[in-house]
Amino acid sequence: RAKSVTVRENTGALKAWLAQHPRNPYPSKGEKVMLAVVSRMSLTQVSTWFANARRRLKKENKAVWA
Repeated sequence: RAKSVTVRENTGALKAWLAQHPRNPYPSKGEKVMLAVVSRMSLTQVSTWFANARRRLKKENKAVWA
């Protein structure tokens, strides 16, 4: 249970980045590294989070870049 709370706190920076870049929700490698450090996640976890977030946006028809 504590893990999900920690994950929610860590994804704040990722959600903020995604909200600021609705037209191009693909962070560069440098941006992913910076977000990984800020969110205390691995680079792989950040990449996976963005892939899932884009999939969720597409499913909800909120995808602007499509």
